[in-house]
Amino acid sequence: MRVESTEPPSGSIADQDAEHLASLGYSYERQFKREMTFWGNVSLGFTYLSPVVAVYSLFAASLGVAGPPMFWSLVIVGIGQLLVATVFGEVVAAYPVAGGVYPWSRRLWGRKWGWMNGWVYLVALLTTIASVAYGAGPFLSTLVGMANTVDSVIICGLVVIALATVLNLGGTRVLNTVAMIGLLAELGGALAVGSWLLLTARHHDLGVLFQSFGAGEGSNYFVAFAAAGLIGIFQYYGFEACGDVAEEVPNPGRTIPKAMRMTIYIGGFAAMFVCLSLILAVPDFAAVISGADTDPVGNILLSAFGPIGFKVVLAVVLVSFLSCVLSLQAATSRLAYSMAR
Repeated sequence: MRVESTEPPSGSIADQDAEHLASLGYSYERQFKREMTFWGNVSLGFTYLSPVVAVYSLFAASLGVAGPPMFWSLVIVGIGQLLVATVFGEVVAAYPVAGGVYPWSRRLWGRKWGWMNGWVYLVALLTTIASVAYGAGPFLSTLVGMANTVDSVIICGLVVIALATVLNLGGTRVLNTVAMIGLLAELGGALAVGSWLLLTARHHDLGVLFQSFGAGEGSNYFVAFAAAGLIGIFQYYGFEACGDVAEEVPNPGRTIPKAMRMTIYIGGFAAMFVCLSLILAVPDFAAVISGADTDPVGNILLSAFGPIGFKVVLAVVLVSFLSCVLSLQAATSRLAYSMAR
């Protein structure tokens, strides 16, 4: 994050941005550079959402709890979160201030609720950074040939955090560029991997999406399905990051609401496509549900791509994890700055 002293830029949109901030009580003496483009903002939200991270991290757990119908949680949660995004879009259009939910809630409900919301969000972001980096550990350790021990996973997770931190120190323009690279790599990789699995490793037809294969037996299946729905919640958590950098986007009142919705559209499609291709490529659902197959994603990818192709897929997955941590750190730094200001 880079904050610089500058004069209000010329141009009608820039002048309107400065006037809007001034009406909210912020002078232009210390202002972010508005160097983030529309697609850079979409990329920030997309890499924060990170369908590859969400699906690859929770696929085994969700499939084991509820079976193939867990796929529908991505659809249900996606529709609900799209409604949330429309509300957030209205709010950010009125309050295009760095920090996202903290300045929004502070102005809508008061200082007490803003303070509480800010701290809850800050803790959530820090926890998510740690969990995503830790989730990247097994992929990085496997890629470099290390055994997947607790120590190696932690070391690899710290490496991912360090790389993301160095990139974030480069400022808004670097963040914009790296986020776009992350979007292209993750989306391209998701489409390529999913298409290959559907063409070469498919074991089932779409009918399995309506069969539990014994998952959730002995209890209310709705409870099992709701638990598996965590994959959908984890998947769509993050589009609000588009608003965290509101002071770095030209004409944020129009740009950011569109970017939030676009993040849901692209991220949701990619997640559902990858999840569907993995479900249809699972050779034995009973083994996953019983816990005999604890790493269905790794086994599917290794079987479909072979040792060399598996390494390439791991590299793409790691780019997704790195860009996700990068976006999480960017959102966290803007939130902390907003609360301090």
